[in-house]
Amino acid sequence: MYCNGQKIDLKETPGNEPIGGEGGKSLTDSISAYLGADILTISLTSVTSLQVVIINESTNQTVYSDSFASTTQVIIDLEDEGIGEGSYMLRIYAFGKWWWGEFVLEDEE
Repeated sequence: MYCNGQKIDLKETPGNEPIGGEGGKSLTDSISAYLGADILTISLTSVTSLQVVIINESTNQTVYSDSFASTTQVIIDLEDEGIGEGSYMLRIYAFGKWWWGEFVLEDEE
């Protein structure tokens, strides 16, 4: 697979209020995702647990799902996970909220 390095634009899911309606931790808590080669890197501004779900957009099938405890960074080798060419939705639960973004993997030419 091939990806020429891209930041994945993550958005909070609309109507994303945590239980109790008090919001997440603080306004400075944030999350970012970057795709380079076949490596997906998710970075957080502070330690938290998170869940990562990757969905193939053409089949609507979940191709990856895992949870991580108390971390500031998750690195996923998409090739090792058997995730190939296609368009994907990335869903991440962190700081009491769901975030989402999209990315595309293409075969090397």
